[in-house]
Amino acid sequence: MVDNKNYVKSDLINSIQLKYDKIPLRDIERIIDIIFKHLTNSLASGSSIELRNFGCWRIKNMKPKIARNPKTGEKISVGEKKKIYWKSSKVLNQRINKSKIET
Repeated sequence: MVDNKNYVKSDLINSIQLKYDKIPLRDIERIIDIIFKHLTNSLASGSSIELRNFGCWRIKNMKPKIARNPKTGEKISVGEKKKIYWKSSKVLNQRINKSKIET
């Protein structure tokens, strides 16, 4: 596991490299890049992604609205946009909460 609080892409690559030391690092990097690129392209095309026992990502359409500039107080119009919505799986939630109880 990683000592710092943020688990970043390079940590993932290094963890895989430690476990599968016969696979060259550049191949692991390429595989991870391909996976992330595929997930990104799927979300960009409007598809949702579900990884069993981990969670799912969905695109939500946000309606246009009138907002306020906090610095000037001026009203501004914010157009329609899309947001990514994340929902963790039941299994992941149980695992996270179990680890908190044991520590």
